[in-house]
Amino acid sequence: MKEFYVVFKCRKCGRYLYAKASQKTKKCVCGHTNDLKRVVIVKRVKDEREAGEVVRVLQASKGAEGFRRLA
Repeated sequence: MKEFYVVFKCRKCGRYLYAKASQKTKKCVCGHTNDLKRVVIVKRVKDEREAGEVVRVLQASKGAEGFRRLA
């Protein structure tokens, strides 16, 4: 049986993260421990590689939005 991954936003800092769907928590680089039952899942994917790609794209677009707001 293949493990699914979920992509979600940290509830404290808004950074995009991914974790195995079977995990209960995931700690962000900001130090906040996210309860996976309470986060808003952005996307479900089939493998870790795809989850990493989705996070990179979302983080890049998030940075671009912030840059546009500053301009």
